[in-house]
Amino acid sequence: MKNKLILTFCLIFAFSFIVLTLSTCATLDSIMSAGGAGGIFTPTNEQMISSLKEALKKGAENAGGELSLSGAFYNNVARRIPLPPEAQIIVDNISRIPGGQQQIDSLILRINTAAENAAKKIAPIFGEAITSMTISDAVNILKGSNTAATEYLERTTTVPLKNAFRPELNAALSEPIVAGISAQQAWNTLVTNYNAVANSTVGRIAGLKSVNADINEFVLDKALTAVFSQMAEVEKNIRADPIQYLSDLGTKVYNWARGR
Repeated sequence: MKNKLILTFCLIFAFSFIVLTLSTCATLDSIMSAGGAGGIFTPTNEQMISSLKEALKKGAENAGGELSLSGAFYNNVARRIPLPPEAQIIVDNISRIPGGQQQIDSLILRINTAAENAAKKIAPIFGEAITSMTISDAVNILKGSNTAATEYLERTTTVPLKNAFRPELNAALSEPIVAGISAQQAWNTLVTNYNAVANSTVGRIAGLKSVNADINEFVLDKALTAVFSQMAEVEKNIRADPIQYLSDLGTKVYNWARGR
């Protein structure tokens, strides 16, 4: 009888120990997964994608909002879009006409205002780009440089951004400035004449090289440079202090990526 009691006690003790051990392990697994109580937080693929999309959306909204403000291009020396350097001869000639300089200034203002209007399309275009993001993209961006997300967006959105900006900028360049002649027409005339000389025998001997006659692309490239420069600044700020911009999960994921 005594042996049976001892055996029963041992079985009960062993069963209780197993239950307690399994319960403790489950609790520890839960803590480790959540990154609490000293556990190491390791995000799942879904959490990485979700957090990166959150950061990209926030960055796009901030960049688009900043660049679409009135004067965001024209009043900022670093962003202001000028006419191409080769257009200086046009500027010089028109500025000699009474009221000509005001017309040039008006043109540059219109170009920059057009860029500000087009900047409103930044956020939705960036938003579409993140839908095709892969797990590999997410890991590389999170673990990449301070501008890895911007570089990803530059690779994937340059074409759609150009398509969005082009109509606004082309309209500004096509508007007449002096004597019914637009910047586009004046530029084309200047470059056509110059290239005729550059491509002649005399021009080749003199070492002249033809120039790109597309002022629209020059202005467009300047506008997109401003877009990605602004996005890069926003991304750096998010990475440096994610808690100021992202949710708790987003902050954990970015801190994990930085090895904090």
